[in-house]
Amino acid sequence: MTKRKNVVSKMLLLVLILTLISCCFLGSTFARYTSSGSNKGTLNVAEWNVAYENGFEAVEEAEISPSMKEYTDDTYVAGNARKHTSERKLIATIKNTGDVDALVELSAVVDVVNKIEGADTAYDDEAVKGLFTVNLYTSTNNAPDGAAAYTEKVNVAAESGVLYIFADITWTSDDQTVFGAAADERDTWVGKNVTSIGFTVSYTAVQNTQIPEAQA
Repeated sequence: MTKRKNVVSKMLLLVLILTLISCCFLGSTFARYTSSGSNKGTLNVAEWNVAYENGFEAVEEAEISPSMKEYTDDTYVAGNARKHTSERKLIATIKNTGDVDALVELSAVVDVVNKIEGADTAYDDEAVKGLFTVNLYTSTNNAPDGAAAYTEKVNVAAESGVLYIFADITWTSDDQTVFGAAADERDTWVGKNVTSIGFTVSYTAVQNTQIPEAQA
């Protein structure tokens, strides 16, 4: 009987010890409040979208002839070489639908001479190209008469900025080595043998603002 009481006493003591140990762990677990969590964010990259909106269809309808002005000895020397300029035409529209401004630089070059079949070889392509100059003009609206002669880079505003590009072609008859009657002969040759000249207008657009506008 005594032995049984000792066993029971030992079991009760073990339960008590386990209970105390359990309380220690529970006390540690609930001793303070803790929380954890996570969230996701996104950094949007500012869109860059600057492009030609339309091209060169209108220019294909343009025509030009040399000046009908008679040459005089002082014409070229005075810087008034005989010149004639075509009608000004809209050749392209650059549209900026991106998120930052674009600084646009333009260039133009005469690069193609189209001749009739069987044209003689009195003048080569380079001589013909040298007669023609592409003049560029820019505006923020489709009004050729109000466009300004292009001289430097133009800012095109973000989101909805539009730059209208116009061009005309100048035919210069006289140069340093060919003038007067010889220039007239060359002009006549061009009129008989050349059907058209082609030119290329190129643009380069560079980011001109940043988002956000200021950085510490």
